[in-house]
Amino acid sequence: MDARLRWTERTRELVARCGVFDLYRSHRAAPDGREGDFHVLEAPDWVNVVPVVNDPARGRCFLMVRQHRHGADLVTTEFPAGLVEPGEDPREAAERELAEETGRRAGRMTVIGRVAPNPAFMTNWCTTFLAEDLAPAPGAAQDALELLETRMVPERELFERAGTGEYVNSLVVVALAWFLRREGAPA
Repeated sequence: MDARLRWTERTRELVARCGVFDLYRSHRAAPDGREGDFHVLEAPDWVNVVPVVNDPARGRCFLMVRQHRHGADLVTTEFPAGLVEPGEDPREAAERELAEETGRRAGRMTVIGRVAPNPAFMTNWCTTFLAEDLAPAPGAAQDALELLETRMVPERELFERAGTGEYVNSLVVVALAWFLRREGAPA
């Protein structure tokens, strides 16, 4: 850590508990003496799952989910994803989210990347997993407040449309970059 750039927290005050995150006001001081208040969201870590399916008719596809996103107020197509529950390992969370959102389980689940979604004001991390050798996950059910549908997206379609239309979730683009790096392509 470069001490010349690191701000030191002097005080922290809880502003609001908002279910999936807590909002804090953090008073911090810079090494040169400047001070200021910053807002920080403490949120649980997230997982993102890239389920790959080899479709004889369409080639390699991604099993994705379409759902309404309340923040942007639009329907997006995304990789299965969600929060890591307290005490849960990210791999367990990825397996759970894959089953809940797609009704599938992975024969192989491999970590392909980890990022800080927005380190400017968020404390959490998002781990991306590659899910291969998919099979039905009997008894899997969506969360009570999820309304989504699954969709097989051909690899080429996602490559061409990432960052546009329904594919605007930034973590989809990040997961795709991790996937491409793993495949040996420059991301």
